[in-house]
Amino acid sequence: PALARFPRARRDKRTANHRRAVQRVADLHRKVRRQRLDHAHKTALDLVRDHDFIAHEDLEIRNMVKAPVPKPDPDQPGSFLPNRASAKAGLNHSISDAGWGVFLTILHAKAESAGR
Repeated sequence: PALARFPRARRDKRTANHRRAVQRVADLHRKVRRQRLDHAHKTALDLVRDHDFIAHEDLEIRNMVKAPVPKPDPDQPGSFLPNRASAKAGLNHSISDAGWGVFLTILHAKAESAGR
């Protein structure tokens, strides 16, 4: 059974089916995490093997995934102008999903151990 079938209001009544659904979701998240780490390790190793000098931009990833500031509507007090928050949310998900920070940490460690 899908986890969405279990409403949040019944937190005290966790059935065996719910526990199995939670475990299934956790297993999928674990699999995605392992795939992301595997890709980061393999890509970093390829870069370290192929290049003597590796440079990267010093990205402030935390600042890149912040929510956009609401724009008040000057004509109507209490309402706001569109600020494309949903598009920014999609971009934030993509940035977080790419795992740039984890990749740069792995790349730095591999380059340091290889003397690059």
